[in-house]
Amino acid sequence: MTSMLDYIMAMIIGGAVLLITITVTDTSTREFLNYNSDAITQINLANMSSVIEYDLRKMGYGVPEGEKILFIAQPNHLKFIAHLNRDFDYYGHLIPHKDNIADTIEYLITVAEVIDYGDTSLTMYKITRILKITGEGVKSTDIGRIGNGRVFRYLDQIGNPVDPGTELIASKMVEVTLTAFNPRVVLSPELVRKEVSGIQDQEFRKKELRRLLRTSFWRQTRLVSKNLRR
Repeated sequence: MTSMLDYIMAMIIGGAVLLITITVTDTSTREFLNYNSDAITQINLANMSSVIEYDLRKMGYGVPEGEKILFIAQPNHLKFIAHLNRDFDYYGHLIPHKDNIADTIEYLITVAEVIDYGDTSLTMYKITRILKITGEGVKSTDIGRIGNGRVFRYLDQIGNPVDPGTELIASKMVEVTLTAFNPRVVLSPELVRKEVSGIQDQEFRKKELRRLLRTSFWRQTRLVSKNLRR
């Protein structure tokens, strides 16, 4: 009888230890995946910012003074010209050649997907870069995903916001704001459950979801084109 009780007790203790081990392993794995995914998100955001910054610093380059540079200036849509193939080293060339015609760079922010978590949803936006070099055609590139749909803000000579719809010519600076989060974060089983009892639990779930899915990194860059400021 004693041996049977010892056997049963050993099974109970062993099962408890195994359950604890599985839970700890699951939690550690989840945190490891989220941490690394967060790091990748930040790297991608920095890369997107670098591409946009490079292009904006070219705004108006090689364009004669007095000519229009900025053609579309909206929070989610930017279009301007620059003389990109004045030199041979421009990395966007399809067929390298030189000419005296201004080229077009355009950025368009559109909805990529809406991710539903039951009682919380998040919208992901994509940044499309459209490059048109005379004689080389049009090249459209999806440069990444962000968490905000309003990216561009336009400022005057001293840094005050302007309405580009009515004051396009007054826009002398472009401020770029990119935010990013990890929409594929690995959630705990408690947060995955859609059926929760009590209002307090529902509020907890919403708060925890938003805490986990909120912006993991943000970067705001104010860029000035010397050609716009003339």
